[in-house]
Amino acid sequence: ILDADGGDVTIKDGGTEIGSFANSSSDFIIKSAVSDKDMIFKGNDGGSEVTALTLDMSDAGTASFNHDVILSDSSKIKLGDSGDLEIYHDGSNSHIDDTGTGVLILRGNSKVELQKYTGEVMLTANADGAVELFHNDSKKIETTSGGATVTGTCTATTFSGSGASLTNLPA
Repeated sequence: ILDADGGDVTIKDGGTEIGSFANSSSDFIIKSAVSDKDMIFKGNDGGSEVTALTLDMSDAGTASFNHDVILSDSSKIKLGDSGDLEIYHDGSNSHIDDTGTGVLILRGNSKVELQKYTGEVMLTANADGAVELFHNDSKKIETTSGGATVTGTCTATTFSGSGASLTNLPA
């Protein structure tokens, strides 16, 4: 039992404060006192010492986890000052929700793909190139510098335009 009147417990090494536990209006404060030194959480995993979490104090407290971060169903990762971007699983469906005023942007250096969890491609957007749409892992539509290429039958309920430059049509 530590019972420090005033609410502060200071940890020192050779007279130099390295950290403290404090009470601030009944908030429990754990503080690393040495400039730019990390806070490291260690444990024992099957007889081996592991570093579970490191808070990098030289980088404003960036958290580095040694392994997975698991949240319960419907618990959310919220990003942004107002929590505008949410990532979560509701028990049945997985969600990425952008509730802010901006645009949800997905970026990749060479391409962005949407895939089924098994790796089956549904959409590929190549940087500076084609966008490809797939049906059952088979490419059906591809944009080109001159327009688009459709593999298979293209069905439309209406068509507008002159049609004068259409080719390979039956008489």
